[in-house]
Amino acid sequence: MRKKETDRLPDDLHGIDARLQAHRPEVSALELDQLKLRTADRAFRPTTPTYGRQQLMRSRFVTMMLVLGLAVSGGTAGVIASHDSGNGKSADESQYKPGKGCGDKNHEHEREDECKKPPR
Repeated sequence: MRKKETDRLPDDLHGIDARLQAHRPEVSALELDQLKLRTADRAFRPTTPTYGRQQLMRSRFVTMMLVLGLAVSGGTAGVIASHDSGNGKSADESQYKPGKGCGDKNHEHEREDECKKPPR
């Protein structure tokens, strides 16, 4: 400790301070120079990617699986969209018919006999 700092110590700690100062390790000029060179080498060393070949292969695998999933889901959507359930008719003929159902003169369907006829 410096002189000013030892003046602020309580009286019972002056002996401990003297022992610590006596056994304080000294660093030689050579050791300081080696420490400085090691520190400078670490500070200016170019950084390299921290992940290795295994991480690179894993990211490629994940990318390929995502591409495959998109291709399969897009293909499935295309098949579903192109599926023809109208027996050769267009959508407006097979699905969208005017009227309210049975009893309407504009409504056509194959099972006319299943319609409940209102009593006359």
